[in-house]
Amino acid sequence: MRGVTAQVYENGRRLAIGAGATSVHWIGGEALFALSDGSVLAAAREGDIRRIAAHDGVILSAALHPDGRRLVTGGDDGAIKSIHPGGEITTLGEVRKWVDHLVANAASGVIVAGVGKDAIVFKGDKESHRFAHPSTIGGLALDGKGRRLAVSHYGGVTMRLVLAADDKGNALKWAGSHLAVTQSPEGEYVITGMQENALHGWRLPEKTDLRMDGYPTKTRSFSWDKRGRWLATSGANSAIVWPFVGKLGPQGKPPMQPGEREALVTVVAFHPTEEVLAIGYADGAALIVRLADQMGMELEEPGEGAVSALAWSPDGKQIALADEAGRGAIINV
Repeated sequence: MRGVTAQVYENGRRLAIGAGATSVHWIGGEALFALSDGSVLAAAREGDIRRIAAHDGVILSAALHPDGRRLVTGGDDGAIKSIHPGGEITTLGEVRKWVDHLVANAASGVIVAGVGKDAIVFKGDKESHRFAHPSTIGGLALDGKGRRLAVSHYGGVTMRLVLAADDKGNALKWAGSHLAVTQSPEGEYVITGMQENALHGWRLPEKTDLRMDGYPTKTRSFSWDKRGRWLATSGANSAIVWPFVGKLGPQGKPPMQPGEREALVTVVAFHPTEEVLAIGYADGAALIVRLADQMGMELEEPGEGAVSALAWSPDGKQIALADEAGRGAIINV
């Protein structure tokens, strides 16, 4: 396959992808890598590798389609597309701005694209309505049921019922730029990564403020464990894992700091069922750590680029990872 070489080794398959990865997602037994050259690479532990030309430019955002059989991608070409692993491409929308953010949810069947100040809601692969915001969107997050949408921007977060086109929004206010956002699985907590290397959060419905700081750099990657008891974050020399139990969640409680190394953590991903965390670093290394005893296992050695894509297979038996320099792997765990 053009631009891709692969090498099978004892615990998996190494991929020389030929382009930086922006994210990776699993469909069936295949990993689909969204790439900086506008293509999607589909690969499994064994078998053929397929490169699907999707966008004229970088794929900036991607999410698993609600039907679980396709990938939804957004590019700097202003296109929002669905990509079938077999190569079929459908254009869902054309906008004149970069599609920086995409989220989707199987339970509600909704897809939301973040474009400039607008959150564009798709239902049944067609645009349904848009929500406007006071400033450029920093991040999007849906709760576990796909009903409530959190949109971060300058000055805080706006919460809406995503399918209610006339919802005027519920404001969670905090001064500053909120560059990324996540919701706990049950929607009890909303957490943002801020410009000043800190997290801010709210416990709902009381809107109780939570502050988590001490990071040496900005937090861009979040991952909740299945039960919503732990939130893993990037932005330090280890994964910073906050406890979310009790009425005030992490307030007054120290985080766990598994996987400490000299390089900064760039991506985190919890196992789909276990309290096991995959961690990717700025030097290209990756490992997994079990929270109970912080025992770790190396997945990948340092390379030439930061790990930028990391995802567990649905059964938790494989991990797909890739970096900004075009190196990838599918690893049996």
